[in-house]
Amino acid sequence: DFDRTVRHTEAAEKKSLEEFVLFDRTSRADIAGKETKYWLTQEQRQTTTGTMETTKSDLRTASNLVDAALRTLEDLKPTCIDTGMSYTDRTAKRAEEMAALKTALCILDTNGVETLCQ
Repeated sequence: DFDRTVRHTEAAEKKSLEEFVLFDRTSRADIAGKETKYWLTQEQRQTTTGTMETTKSDLRTASNLVDAALRTLEDLKPTCIDTGMSYTDRTAKRAEEMAALKTALCILDTNGVETLCQ
């Protein structure tokens, strides 16, 4: 009876040792895989953070350029849009300016090549 108990105990220990070795190998492989994944995730996080900072900087630059363009547009708008003159006044002023330019052209045409001045 004692021999049978010893044999069962030894068999159980052998089986337990085999199961432990299998569990140990599986656990170590799992831990190594998770550590590798952790470090890869950390590297990806750093890369993403750097890209995000660069993108934020580019966004700030673009926003500043848009703001400057809008300020310039607002500065030029009164000159281009609201002159305070009616259509007939603008037409008359344009005709006067064209006549003055033609006169200046004739004054500068010392060789007499312009047909407008003859």
